[in-house]
Amino acid sequence: MLKNKKGQAFTEAVFIFPVIIVLIFSVVWFARVLLTWQQLVSATRYGTDMIANTTLSGEDIKKDIKNYLTNKMIEGRRLDTDKIKDITVDIKNYNAIDYNNITDLSNISNIVQGLFVPSNELSTVSISYSYNLPKIMNIAGMDEFIIKTKLSVLAGSGCKNKIHKRK
Repeated sequence: MLKNKKGQAFTEAVFIFPVIIVLIFSVVWFARVLLTWQQLVSATRYGTDMIANTTLSGEDIKKDIKNYLTNKMIEGRRLDTDKIKDITVDIKNYNAIDYNNITDLSNISNIVQGLFVPSNELSTVSISYSYNLPKIMNIAGMDEFIIKTKLSVLAGSGCKNKIHKRK
């Protein structure tokens, strides 16, 4: 009777082992996806900071974002240049808001306008990145999916030295 119990434990281990391996593989893969998403969010935030605080053109910001994600000098994980599907930088010139004269009621329309900005006046940065699915997860017939990030900022809102006007 003792021999049967040892054989049963071995048989259970043989059935459970592949499930555990797939579970560990899935957790590691999902962690890599989250890391990639976090890198894209960070790069998008970097782009909106450049819109708000510099006079760089949209093309210059796009190049800087791509460099931020893929440069060979990056310590740690860098993204694959070929998998970056799209980097869009849309800069809108919005009138600077002077928060120093908040007590001046003649300027209240500019302050109210700054608080309630229509979405078409916001500058945006968006990034799309292709992520390949592992063969084992190719159940739905998809071999890749796209991770997208988008962030908006009011151009000139963070600029303290009035350099936000672009040519």
